[in-house]
Amino acid sequence: MPGEPALIGQLRNMLEQSDLSFRDFMEVALYHPQFGYYSRPLPRVGKTSDFVTSPTLSPVFSFALSLLISEFVRNLTDGMYSIVDIGCGEGALIHSLYGPNRFGVDRFPPANDDVIFTTDLASVPKNEAQVVLCNELFDALPFARLVMRDEDLYELWVTERDGQLDWSEHEAEARYRDYFAERGMELSDGQFADVSLEWEAMYEDICRFVTRGLIVTFDYGFPEKQLFSSRIRRFGTAAAYAGQQVSRNLLANPGQQDLTAHINFTDLQRAGEFNGFTTLFFDRQAKFLLATGATEHELFKPLDEIATANPVLLREQREEARRLVLPDGIGEDIRVLVQGKGVPAEGWSFQRKLF
Repeated sequence: MPGEPALIGQLRNMLEQSDLSFRDFMEVALYHPQFGYYSRPLPRVGKTSDFVTSPTLSPVFSFALSLLISEFVRNLTDGMYSIVDIGCGEGALIHSLYGPNRFGVDRFPPANDDVIFTTDLASVPKNEAQVVLCNELFDALPFARLVMRDEDLYELWVTERDGQLDWSEHEAEARYRDYFAERGMELSDGQFADVSLEWEAMYEDICRFVTRGLIVTFDYGFPEKQLFSSRIRRFGTAAAYAGQQVSRNLLANPGQQDLTAHINFTDLQRAGEFNGFTTLFFDRQAKFLLATGATEHELFKPLDEIATANPVLLREQREEARRLVLPDGIGEDIRVLVQGKGVPAEGWSFQRKLF
């Protein structure tokens, strides 16, 4: 059973008592305070690490967000606001933005002196207005892996068989059956689905934190009808990432690979609107970045400033930036949800029609 050795020992002790739901296995594999994937001191994000995110791929992403924040500030009467990056990881995004009050929230926050990092959103002081950023936050939350068998819903659990981690199936808890029933949806026979009840619960916590401002969510996901389509996503969306490679072997190398699933954006949108927020934008990341109001020259301006003295570097950085907006890049895979409270419902540059 390869993986983080100390974590393997912890898992074996737990599995001697009983099987683990995949959701609980994922909680341990990713978030064990000493041996979990996210608690490791090794860098996880970046071009030479396990995966890239938009802020680490190109400064264009942060530049476009800076335009949005500037537009938000112009709507304020007193100019007092905070920028809060939830799930900030190593802090790449929040460090790239400027504001009077910057906060990063993460289970394992980095040490820094110019950004205030904390493990708990409740400890962030509430200013007059807030811009809350959630960049690939929800797809890292522990989720249940479910499958429909002969009109019954089952949950995938983890067991140990012949010294190796393996799957077992248990009748799904009522809360997961209710999840689909409340949405008027039903899986087809043999269809897999990945569901986290924490998507909606965490988003509601964020909504309660924001007194006036924006919640901007970037993540891999779909509206629920697309996410749970038996024709398109019959085997769910769960995946593992390590060394810039994607795998469907979710049980391999616990503590040494990231685990993720696409999120249900309908859960987030519904929760926000229930809590008094208005949906200002929902579409692909590429469209959001292009619609910020910047021309292509302005959008790529940060790259010129960084690499004018090095044509090779400039060419590489332009190619990386294009991955954020071209059809075959991550700009087409990631979706953006912007919801606002106490702000104008119209007139934002990111709402601009491109075509």
